[in-house]
Amino acid sequence: MAKRENETTAALKRAQLFRTLAPAALARLALNATAVNLPRGKQLCRSGERCPGLYLVVGGRIMLSIGAPRGASKVIELIGPGGHIGLAAAVLGAPETVTAQTLADSRLLLIPCEALLDCAASNPGFALQLVAELSRQVCGLISDIEAFSLHSGRERVAGYLLQIAAAGSARPRPVTLPAKKSIIASRLSLTPEYFSRMLHELIAAGAIAVNGRQVTILDPNRLRNPGH
Repeated sequence: MAKRENETTAALKRAQLFRTLAPAALARLALNATAVNLPRGKQLCRSGERCPGLYLVVGGRIMLSIGAPRGASKVIELIGPGGHIGLAAAVLGAPETVTAQTLADSRLLLIPCEALLDCAASNPGFALQLVAELSRQVCGLISDIEAFSLHSGRERVAGYLLQIAAAGSARPRPVTLPAKKSIIASRLSLTPEYFSRMLHELIAAGAIAVNGRQVTILDPNRLRNPGH
């Protein structure tokens, strides 16, 4: 039991959201957290359902989407280790607004709403951290709206590749797309066919090299400004 609690505390400490918490507060959260292990292709929660708390991703990858259960859907985010799901719903005590599904075998920690809010009430710094994280999520949604409304498909693809590659480095290095190309296309509000065509155009322009899901940024400036 002590070993599991230590592992849980360590996982919480690694997550950006909980790094400001003192060891005692982390330990209390760890006591209330529950490990959740899901295989690939399983739903963690559905839109409209009550969320039992905040899910912290320890390992694997989770896709967040909106849409009808048997109709068209839209990918809005891909969450990897250190990320979290359900913060807004947990704070508001409201139903979840997205459907979360595993893209790989995933390990998570479930922190009940009551434990999360009690921790915030007892730790003003952590409460501010939750406010900051919710604000970042709002800013991210506004950035998405801007990109989908005002940027071309090619600009969206280029911006996404630069983001995941952190292509400020002068040395090209391969990065792995976090999901299938069809899922990335949905995240960017593009059709899979258009996304593939943009990749081929960027390859032809000498901006990137692609090998399956491995992408190497060869020329960041050319990727940012394909006409130059």
